[in-house]
Amino acid sequence: MWIIKWILIVISVILLIGFAMQNADISVPINFYKWTTDPELPLWLVMYLSFIAGMIFWLGVSIYQVLSLKGENRKAHKKMKSLEDELNRLRNVSVEDAVLADSAPDTSKESR
Repeated sequence: MWIIKWILIVISVILLIGFAMQNADISVPINFYKWTTDPELPLWLVMYLSFIAGMIFWLGVSIYQVLSLKGENRKAHKKMKSLEDELNRLRNVSVEDAVLADSAPDTSKESR
């Protein structure tokens, strides 16, 4: 499996280098509201920087999702633990004790 991973990485790097070499002579300006780059930047650099910015944004979104799911998981485990404790307490009560407690007359009132 690790061989397939490294082969895919090598192919990706070769494709990226080929893309950069084909677009090395193309330069583009970047305009963002009133901000403009004075020297025009190579197209491959602009695309790489855009890709990196997207990856950083997606990393932030992923971290938020992981942390929120961990919180939900922690709450679910606490709820499950409390339900298991309640179930174990109910299992430990014998049926005869519960029936005898319900059917036995209250002797404290008769002795008065």
